[in-house]
Amino acid sequence: MSLRRNILLFHAGALGDFVVTWPLALALARVFPQSRVFYVTQRSKGQLAERVLRLESSDADAGWHAMFAGGAPSLPEPQAKLVGGAHTVLSFASSPGDAFSRNVARLAPEANYLPLAVKPPDGFVGHVSDHLLAQLSRWPAVQAALVQVLKSVASRGVAGKSPAGAAVLVHPGSGSRKKCWPPDRFVSLLERLRGDRGTVRVVLGEVERELFSAADLRQLEGAADVVHPATYVDLLDEVAAAAAFVGNDTGPSHLAGIVGLPTVALFGPSNPDHWRPLGPRVRVVRAESMEQIGVEQVLEAVRAVIS
Repeated sequence: MSLRRNILLFHAGALGDFVVTWPLALALARVFPQSRVFYVTQRSKGQLAERVLRLESSDADAGWHAMFAGGAPSLPEPQAKLVGGAHTVLSFASSPGDAFSRNVARLAPEANYLPLAVKPPDGFVGHVSDHLLAQLSRWPAVQAALVQVLKSVASRGVAGKSPAGAAVLVHPGSGSRKKCWPPDRFVSLLERLRGDRGTVRVVLGEVERELFSAADLRQLEGAADVVHPATYVDLLDEVAAAAAFVGNDTGPSHLAGIVGLPTVALFGPSNPDHWRPLGPRVRVVRAESMEQIGVEQVLEAVRAVIS
């Protein structure tokens, strides 16, 4: 019988959902120190996890689609070896009894398998990390390790990051317009921060370039230096060079918070009780709608989280 050393975590969601699973990956590495922990996910997310968590990854677009198809899966040899050598498979991309679950049973019949969900059900009280803990009830050793990792994340983050620069990094976008603070408020905040600290930077991705009008983009570019990270690792480099971060309820806010950067996260329609970024220096500003959040509120939160 071949030795099974692999732990595979399949993830297909957005950056914020991905980041909140990181404490679980670290808990698995703690419980199984002789094992290799792999994220099977989109390439840029996998490279980000490799950099921050010192784990391994496999590109989800490199032949893994066969795991989600009916019938006997035909995986490329490297991917088949990873599954065949797995003693634990966790998936945020499947449901009990679906094609993926059946294929895990075919390819790794002795592996412990658990489909998981990041989003809590309606009526759930607590953070999404509490929801993950509840789903691990039949794996008490992993559950206990996750409790300890979450305590560590709350006290120092996953990277123990100290602010490395003078600039406040601002990300004004989100995948949903209703979760975005109005661009003109961000422009006003940038002008106030520039007066406070002298250096501000704005990070914009493809989503923001599609979501915002040309006039909004020109205003942001006129108020601060603008950077366009091509990958999540590039985004991490921008975060690592900052003194603090300001953003909506979105993936970059979760990334900044969990690596330990002082972070101000703005919440309107989404619930911070569920989705507050993990991390030791996170401050939430919340209102019923994003339009009800004032510039002075956010400025004071930034000053408080930095001090």
